[in-house]
Amino acid sequence: MVSSISTNGDAEGLKSSTLELQDEHHSRLILSSLNMMRKNKHFCDVILHAGNAEVHGHRAVLAAASPYLFDLFSTDNQGNKEPVIMYKLSDNIDKKALQKLMDYAYTSRLEIRPVEVKSVYLAASYLKMERIASQCAAHLLESLTPESCLDIRSLPGITQNETFVKQVDAYIRQNFEAVCASPALSFLPSVKIEVLYQTSQEMSLVNGSSLCCLVLDWIKRFLADQDNSSVEQLIEKTYLLYLALDNSLQDCTDLPSGDVSDTDIVQDYKKLSLKTQAQNKNRRKGVLQPAKPRVLIYNRNIEDSIEEQLEPDWNMIGVNKVGEHTFLAIVTLNGRLAKLSVLLRLNAPSSPAAQDNFSRIPDDQRSSSSEPDLYCALPTMKAGKCSVGCAELNGALLVCGGYDRVECLKTVDKYIPESNTWEVLSAMREARGRFGIAVVNGKVYAIGGSNGSTELATVEVLDPESGKWKAIASLPLARSNSGVCALGDKIYCIGGWNGQAGIKQCDIFDPSTGDWSSIEPLKIGRYQAGVCAYDNKVYAVGGCDSWNCLNSVEIYDPTTNNWSMGPALITARRGCGLAVFHGRLYAVGGSTGTHSLTSTEVYDPSEQVWVPGPSMCTPRANVAVAVVGDRLYAVGGFSGKNFLNSIEYLDVHTNEWTTFIPKTDGIKTPPNPEYSNYSDSSANGSEKDMPQSTAGSRQLSKANSEVE
Repeated sequence: MVSSISTNGDAEGLKSSTLELQDEHHSRLILSSLNMMRKNKHFCDVILHAGNAEVHGHRAVLAAASPYLFDLFSTDNQGNKEPVIMYKLSDNIDKKALQKLMDYAYTSRLEIRPVEVKSVYLAASYLKMERIASQCAAHLLESLTPESCLDIRSLPGITQNETFVKQVDAYIRQNFEAVCASPALSFLPSVKIEVLYQTSQEMSLVNGSSLCCLVLDWIKRFLADQDNSSVEQLIEKTYLLYLALDNSLQDCTDLPSGDVSDTDIVQDYKKLSLKTQAQNKNRRKGVLQPAKPRVLIYNRNIEDSIEEQLEPDWNMIGVNKVGEHTFLAIVTLNGRLAKLSVLLRLNAPSSPAAQDNFSRIPDDQRSSSSEPDLYCALPTMKAGKCSVGCAELNGALLVCGGYDRVECLKTVDKYIPESNTWEVLSAMREARGRFGIAVVNGKVYAIGGSNGSTELATVEVLDPESGKWKAIASLPLARSNSGVCALGDKIYCIGGWNGQAGIKQCDIFDPSTGDWSSIEPLKIGRYQAGVCAYDNKVYAVGGCDSWNCLNSVEIYDPTTNNWSMGPALITARRGCGLAVFHGRLYAVGGSTGTHSLTSTEVYDPSEQVWVPGPSMCTPRANVAVAVVGDRLYAVGGFSGKNFLNSIEYLDVHTNEWTTFIPKTDGIKTPPNPEYSNYSDSSANGSEKDMPQSTAGSRQLSKANSEVE
């Protein structure tokens, strides 16, 4: 004990003393006393139950040691007068591990035998005792072996510790052959897939990593289409798949009868796979197999990008070629570790009728005599984000700002279709999300939005010649989630959110004068509406008023300065993208208020009705869209679970959304997952890498991985 005494004279000349004590042993003695009281069950006011374990303690001490218990006790009925309250914890918590953690709360000391580390890690993670959990994770990483790593990777809830799970996955990949030879592999559930190919050449070009990523995407879609789906459904039989026109794998039961590829192999599979109509009611319509074989190639370094391309619960950890046409992979299926066996099969015509049909195909289209078409995947953005500003600029796709779950961004990126690469441009002056951009006379205007804490009235413009952003006249009213579009040489800002409700105010900017002026207000205040110019008018589609998603459409005629009501959408949606594509108006994605949408709607001007359009690969709310060349791009958005870093486009030839482009001699694929020109120091450096949705990350087979 250390003490100090200071003496000071008072007003009457008398001496008074101030005694100051600093007891270095006090905290230890208090904890020791509390621990003794706990062991003797003195003054204990809580009992924790986990399985058949029963632990007595003091709420104040346990809440101080465990954030989980703090939240649990805090939400307890404040009027509870019971002297001792019982709480039920997960039965999965090992009772010895729980007891050790409770001892630690009272003693600051923890001794764990090697065989107990996993159970203590699980208990500490459950109780949110992060320091203990991180120490256990570090110990488990140090002791990883090919025999133990699968057991560690199978720990429930391991994906909540992103760093830990990535390190375990990296170990498995680095020691994949040894891991596959370990007895632990035999205990994993096994999913068996066979994939049909049209030529031997196709089969020889397949890369296991890319193929397994595509199979993983099919599995995710398959389970989503089934009622009460589970991994157990997948291990009951071997599934036969084919590569469809939209570059996705499809079940061969969906292959139309009479198609050239509907061979004896497929027909036998169909007979074994008969299902009730109820089971098939939600399955997507089958997509034809291309007449000409296709090979899908990586456009990013395979080993470095695998862990970034898929969600943690839907991940391809590693793959190995175990036969001439057989691959073995370790994957996670909805968070569950499993092994995936993929066999390639040649699907040559076998029946006389099929051979006759095959012989009628022109030589320049016949699979056996044609070189396979090469496709590569669209590269992803550096971070998942939604509510970006998006437009076409000089034949490129410009993506500005946005929101990445953590903050609004200043970043500006450009996707160049000719090279299939991303390039970084000068960052905006202000961070902006939930805003729109417009391009007039080659200049880009970023209008309003939110900086993450308040709505913005500010406007800035990018001059491509100087490459710099500068501030110009502000909006008459600060707002976010407004619709922005260019019509002629004017820019329109329609509706939006001012922090209280959807607003009706609409304004127009004249770049020649640099002034804003107000126009006729909307009939319905709305924000997150899709807005674009179409047929010399401005369309405001869907959105939200204050609480409700809207299906209503308003049309502004500049010649009369009036809004009129247009044909309503089929589905009320907010945060959809709106664009004119090949003369028709497309409403893309959005949210119903409860879930993100893959659906699109197309406005038929002759019938003046909205009709269903092709569905996207990935649900996207608060999605941005733009037309570049002959492609309609959907950029980023929120899937309902993740902020997306993927883009996809509508292929005008197949009328399908896809994440792949034909590979031409002009396309140079970047050598690594980063942007090939990421050198601008002014770009926002605080972006967080977000996992990408599976549909948006289908990276498939390759011509040769060494050329990447």
